[in-house]
Amino acid sequence: MSYSKTFAIDAGTGLIKRATAQAALTADGYVGTQWDQGAAAASDCVLVVNIESIDIASSDETYKFYVVCSNQANRSDGEVVGFFQTGRASALAGSQETRDGAVGDRLVVPFRTEKNRTRFRYVDLYLDVAGTTPSIGFNAYISKDY
Repeated sequence: MSYSKTFAIDAGTGLIKRATAQAALTADGYVGTQWDQGAAAASDCVLVVNIESIDIASSDETYKFYVVCSNQANRSDGEVVGFFQTGRASALAGSQETRDGAVGDRLVVPFRTEKNRTRFRYVDLYLDVAGTTPSIGFNAYISKDY
């Protein structure tokens, strides 16, 4: 599939959150290696997620992607700075989404590593899955080019 916008990819530790063609995920959890900016900084970025496989066979599968920033490597002070959800459109609470998530979808989530005047050092991706038989395959990376 071709996209109208491209984003720079940097292979630095933590920027590539998930490589292509990996096994589908079926449970909640942090995805990929934590990105350490080296110091608390306000960086404008995007999370790019390319859907490779997605189960929406039941009427209740949802997949929520959270960009979580923190100043502690253990994420004890984590703050959500970016969010996107996909899955069965009818199950996406509070969403204006009118179509189901599909293979080939590209989700682009802009975010800033600063919230309420607090700048953050670490950046993580958290996936929350729900439904009868949730299963999603995707690749994901963070880009500072948008």
